[in-house]
Amino acid sequence: MNRDSRIANWLLLILAAAALTLLSLQATAKVAQLRAVVAYLLEPLPYHGDRLAARLEAVPAGAARIIAADVELVEARRRLQEAEVLKAELSAARVENERLAVALGMRPLAGRTVRWARVMERDPQNWYRSVLIDAGEEQGIDVNAPVLGLDGSTLAVVGRVTEVNPRTAKVLLLSDELSALAAYFPTQGWEGLVQGQGTTKLRMNYLPVDAKFAVGDEVHTSPTSASFPPGLMVGRVSRVFQRDPFLAFQAVELERAVAAGRLKEVMVLAPLTEPAVPTGASR
Repeated sequence: MNRDSRIANWLLLILAAAALTLLSLQATAKVAQLRAVVAYLLEPLPYHGDRLAARLEAVPAGAARIIAADVELVEARRRLQEAEVLKAELSAARVENERLAVALGMRPLAGRTVRWARVMERDPQNWYRSVLIDAGEEQGIDVNAPVLGLDGSTLAVVGRVTEVNPRTAKVLLLSDELSALAAYFPTQGWEGLVQGQGTTKLRMNYLPVDAKFAVGDEVHTSPTSASFPPGLMVGRVSRVFQRDPFLAFQAVELERAVAAGRLKEVMVLAPLTEPAVPTGASR
C-alpha cells in the first residue's frame, strides 16, 4: 500500500512539473490563434464597432481573418434586418399616401368644414364601440360632430364625437349599442333606423313588412338625419331577417361600410353653417 502511494505521489509530481514547464514555454502560433478565437467567441462585443481594427492588431493573422469574417457576417445580418424594417415602413407609408390622395381628391361637403384626424388608440375591450383620435377642442372638434371614413374612394359613416379634450377626442362608433342613425335604401326610398349591435354587424329596423330587400343592397344616410349629410354610405345588407308576426315592421342586418379594424384616418365634420341673413330679413 505504501508502495502504491509513493508511485502516485511521484506521478503527481511529474505531471505538475510537466504542466509548469509547458506553461512557461512560448505558445505556438496555432495555440495563440485558438486562444484568440475562443476569447472572441466568449466575449465578441469588444471586436465590434470602431474598436475592431485596434483589437485585430494584437491577434495572430489567421485568427484575425476568422474574427473579421464573423464580424462582417454579423454586421451584414444587422443591415438586412434594418432593410426589412425600412421596407415595411415604406410599404405602410405608400398605402397611407394612397388613402390620403383619395381623401384629398374628394369634393368638400356643402356647408361643412372638414377636419382630418388620425386614429391613435383603440380599447381592446371595446373594439367595436369607440376610438380615440388625435384632434380635439384646439383643432375645432365639437361634441356630436359627425365622423366619416373611407370605403375605398367613397365616404361612409363611422360614428360621432362624444368626448372632446384639448388635443384628442373620443368617437362613438356606429357599431356601438348606443348608436342609432336614420338611413334609407336609395333604390327604393324605404327609410328605417340603423342601430349598433356591439359587433361588426348593424341592424336596420322599422322597415315596411311588404318591402323586398336583397343581400348586397346599399343603405345610405337619410335626408331626415339631423346630424349626417344625406347620401353617405352606411353599409350593405348581409341578411334579411325572417318576419316576426308579432312586429309591425321587418328588419335587416347590415355589414358596415367601414370596419373598425380598418380605420386609420377619419373626417370630422363641423356643424352645418347657416347662410347669412340680409339685414331686415326674417328667418
